[in-house]
Formats: sequence, C-alpha cells, structure tokens
Amino acid sequence: MAKLCLKKGSKRVLASRRYKIEKRVKEHNKKLKKEAKKKDNKINRKPVQIPNICPFKEQILAEVENLKAQQEKEREAKRLQMREERTKQKDVLAKGGLEGLVNSAEKRGSEHETAVDKEHANFPGIFTDTTVKTFYKEFRKVLNNADVILEVLDARDPLGTRCPTVEKEVVEGSRKKLVIVLNKADLVPRDVLNQWLKYLRRSFPTIPFKASTQQQGQKLSTGGGRKRKMVSTLTQAEMEGSPCVGAELLMGLLANYCRNKDIKTSITVGIVGLPNVGKSSIINSLKRSRACNVGALPGITKTMQQVQLDSRVKLLDSPGIVFATGDMSDASIALKNALRLDNLEDYFKPAEAILQRANKDQLKSIYNIDEDFTSTDHFLSLMGKAMGRYRKGGVPDGRAAARTLIHDWNTGKIKYYVLPPEETSEDVHIR
Repeated sequence: MAKLCLKKGSKRVLASRRYKIEKRVKEHNKKLKKEAKKKDNKINRKPVQIPNICPFKEQILAEVENLKAQQEKEREAKRLQMREERTKQKDVLAKGGLEGLVNSAEKRGSEHETAVDKEHANFPGIFTDTTVKTFYKEFRKVLNNADVILEVLDARDPLGTRCPTVEKEVVEGSRKKLVIVLNKADLVPRDVLNQWLKYLRRSFPTIPFKASTQQQGQKLSTGGGRKRKMVSTLTQAEMEGSPCVGAELLMGLLANYCRNKDIKTSITVGIVGLPNVGKSSIINSLKRSRACNVGALPGITKTMQQVQLDSRVKLLDSPGIVFATGDMSDASIALKNALRLDNLEDYFKPAEAILQRANKDQLKSIYNIDEDFTSTDHFLSLMGKAMGRYRKGGVPDGRAAARTLIHDWNTGKIKYYVLPPEETSEDVHIR
C-alpha cells in the first residue's frame, strides 16, 4: 500500500491564478521582442574569399571590381537624375508657383489619358464599368499572347454572339489565325446547323462543337468509344448525348497549324467570346477534366487562365466581355445571358423581346397557361397566376414572372434558334 506522502499533488489551480500567469508570460515575451528590435541584428556576412590555387583568381577579382564600378556609375546617374527633377520642380514653383505645378500634373495626366484612348480605339463601345475594364485587360492579354484565336459563338444565335471588332483586329492587326467554334450545336436542328456552317465558312474556318455535359471531374468522354465520324454525319441523337462532339475535328485543325511552316511547332490558342457562350466548357472538354470553373451565370471567368493541353498546344481562357454598339440595349444584352439578372434594372423590356421572338404555343405549354394573351402585361399576369406569385392585394407579381421568363430563356428551357440570313437579305428570323 503506497504511503500518502508519495501521492502527487494536483495541477488544478484557480482560473484567476492561471489567467494571471498567462498574462505575465505574454508581457514577458512582448518585452523580449521589443528589446530584440532595439538591438542591431544585422548579419555580419563573411567576405567571399577566393583560394590562391584558383587558376582564374585575378580574372574573377577584376570582373568583381568592374561590376562594382558599373553599379556605382548607375547609382550616380540615378542621383543626378533625381537632382535634375528636383531642380525642375523648384523652377516651376519659382515661375508659376503652385498653379504651375498643378498645370504640369494635369498636362501629364491628359497625355496619359490620350495614350489609353489610342490603345482602346480599336475596340469601341466598351462599358465604363471598372470590372469590365479589368476584364478587357485580361482579354487583351489573350489576344496578344495567342497564335490562334478561337471565337466561340452560340449556335442558337451566331450573329448575335459574334464580334466583328475582334475579327477585324485579329485579321488586320496581325497574322494570327482565326477559327470560329459554333458551340451548343446540339440545341439547334441539324439542317439549321448545316446552313449556319455554310454561311460562316465563307468568312473563316468554322467547326461545330458540343461540350461535354458529364458531371465527373476527370476523364470526360469525347465519344471515342465509337468509330471516328465526321460531325456532319452524326445523328441528332448522338449530338444530344452527354459526350463531347467536335473535339477531334478541332484538335486536327490545331495540329495542322502546328505543322505549318509559318508557325512554330508549339502554338498558343486563345479562346474569346461573349459571356456564357461556353469558352471554359470547351477547354474542359478538350482537356477531359475540370480545368476551368464553369457556371450558368455570366462572369465566372475573371482572369486569363492557362491550360496546357499537350506538349504542342496551350490554351488561354479569357473572361467574356460585351462590345456594345449604338443600337445595343440592356434588353438585347440580357437575352444573350451576358448580364446578370441582379444587375438588370428593367425586367419588362427583355420579357417583351422574348415574347416577340418565342413561339406562343411553346410558352403556353411550358407555363401551363390555357388562355390566349394579347400583350406582355397580360402574359406576365397569367404567368404570375400559374406560378402562384402574388403581390399585396392579390395582384399577380409581373416582375417575378418576367425575371423567371428571362432566366428560363437564358438556361435553354425555352427553345429557340436563329435562321441564317439569305444571300440577298440581311434579315434574321427567330423560331
């Protein structure tokens, strides 16, 4: 039996005593750090010594001396430049006082703005929002660093998502190759897709594409399990499946550009286009993995992203920006899903544009509306009733109905497509 005197004492103490101890330790450590800062803690580095047995000792020492002399000259030149600048500022103050200095600063600012305007002159109509300006800088990086430009268009409305300004800059300003990728090709009938391919191929090489809709993070299918087929021979059912379609044709075209004697063996491919046309989805389908973030909302990609596809091809993803023209309104931008619904002030104008373009029977079937509507307000009222959305007093919520209508249009719930213009007419018909 152990004696009572051999028992260990308990480590339990009062909380107030423990807090006092912690406070004293904290103050002590703080004091030590403060004293250490006051001391000179510079590391005395030993000079590098060259042994006498080194056969090139004299040459090395001479090079070191020359380097020191050159550095001293550069420092002296900087000092002289700073003195001259200070002298100029004093002269300006002596001549015109503070007003002369302010005028000089304003002159330099105006010169900088003029230079920026010249740089942006090739891309008119860019919105003045700070976010869009940032996106434009990233877009410009992609345009400058790429050897081949892939312009991604929505197959449902290729002309509406096309940007002639970018095409003109690529063709006239450099010798870069431009290829049009007609994405979301599974959302239009086959005969309409063939008509668009025929129309667009008169200007640039055009490839139909359908990004993979599989949900796994790796090994996205490209339809390689079946025998290789040209896109023009695929059936509508194969186009509407989950695997990617058009990747082999696009990779073959890029391989031809790699073998071209006018271009280096490894190329950089920049992917540009309006927001939410599927630029990042195309990269994920070619890479067969989730290399870029994708989403239904516009503006997911905010900076330039580099993806190494293989040893010869590097892809550059760019944020989507809208180059506004004089006749482009918020309604048309919203119908292209290039503007977030939260940033849209008026929901009724885009809703009215949708009713003018969409099939009435299709809308009545989607929203379970039995009555015929004669105006936009009448339809939104019927739609609000069908949705069960009411405001105070039992009035149907037309604003909520308009927002839902725009959302369904952008997500593809409302089916639509645009017919290509005829050779003798520029009219575009939507069905």
